[in-house]
Amino acid sequence: MVTGNHVAPTHAPARDVAGPTGNAVMADLLRRAEALDAQVAAGRGPRDLRPAGLAVAGVVLTAVLALLGRQAWDLPQRDGGGVTDVPQSLLTFLMLCAALCVWTAGRLVRPADVLPPAAARLWWALVSGSALVAVAGALSLASFAGTDRPLEDLVLRCAVPLVPAVLAGALAASAARADRVRTALGTGLVTVPMTAVGWALLSSSVWSTAHLGDVLGMTVLAGVAPLYVGVALVAAVHRRRR
Repeated sequence: MVTGNHVAPTHAPARDVAGPTGNAVMADLLRRAEALDAQVAAGRGPRDLRPAGLAVAGVVLTAVLALLGRQAWDLPQRDGGGVTDVPQSLLTFLMLCAALCVWTAGRLVRPADVLPPAAARLWWALVSGSALVAVAGALSLASFAGTDRPLEDLVLRCAVPLVPAVLAGALAASAARADRVRTALGTGLVTVPMTAVGWALLSSSVWSTAHLGDVLGMTVLAGVAPLYVGVALVAAVHRRRR
């Protein structure tokens, strides 16, 4: 049945719908309409990106931002337990990095295709909030450059990639397992690259002897590993429910 630009299948094949006289023109028209409808549906449907594709995009984004973070930036100072004298150029750079990560995550995950409208909006809010927290964390790491003070909140920093991934999986509670993993892994496109930026800024000090390999190693420890735990929890909970 052809209605507008949509074709609905009937109980009878196209050759029977043509009538007992065997109207070949009508049968050919139906076949063409079905093919056209299939092409339109394929063109408008979401292009699902596998977890491996999201991981590759995250690796590329992390490496690029880590290289940019190791440039000679003016770093903030640390007074007592807080960050002071944040340079405007550094803050602008971090905000642009966060905006790029959020845009990339939204472009690749496409939450509107896998989540209900309300949950999709919450996913955007979660990712944006995670980006702001990651900016604050990067500034905090940068303020330790040139000081002899040890980092005492490494466990707390590991929660930055872990918590958004688990919450994103909870938003997709009614979705399939692949969609739950996709929404949870998408938060890592924001938290992991921003984690790399923070460690890159810490290593960019003239007094630092750390190299790019050290930055990437700490990113794996404080960014990738917690994200993997969060995504694994999301996948495991879904299997238990099924």
